[in-house]
Amino acid sequence: MKKLVLLAAVLCAAFPALAADTGVLKLSLWDKTAIATPANTQEITGIDFGIGSNSATVTGVQLDLLFAQTQYELNGVSMAWVISMANEVRGAQLAMLTKSEMMQGAQLGLVNMNRQELTGLQFGFFNQAEYVKGLQLGFVNYAKTIDGLQVGILNIAENGWFPAMVIVNGRF
Repeated sequence: MKKLVLLAAVLCAAFPALAADTGVLKLSLWDKTAIATPANTQEITGIDFGIGSNSATVTGVQLDLLFAQTQYELNGVSMAWVISMANEVRGAQLAMLTKSEMMQGAQLGLVNMNRQELTGLQFGFFNQAEYVKGLQLGFVNYAKTIDGLQVGILNIAENGWFPAMVIVNGRF
């Protein structure tokens, strides 16, 4: 009887998520070839897991072997061995190459690229962002505009204390 009550509670809790346009689970084989609950959804609220995935939005965790791509918003964590790409990120990206348009959180990888605003941390060999409000830690760091700190071998910030400095650069 307890098992039946537990099953009913789980189904009742999961029903709103299963009935919505967003899915709680997506198993991706490659790009948009995937099994999702509900079927064919590209908006994930839960776990996106696979070899390589391409989702419209992810709220939760995106774990992929080769690449993880989110076309619009990523709210959570995206991890892949090779590349993690997203338009807007609120959370973290971990991969050899991370790429985003706008970032609030952390990018951790060998190469981290942010096309617009970064609020948070970039940690890697090469870090690049148009506008940094936070910290860049790496061998080579580049920011067009910085409101924070760069720590590395070569630090380039067009509005920094000096345009290029070794060890530390920044502006507050």
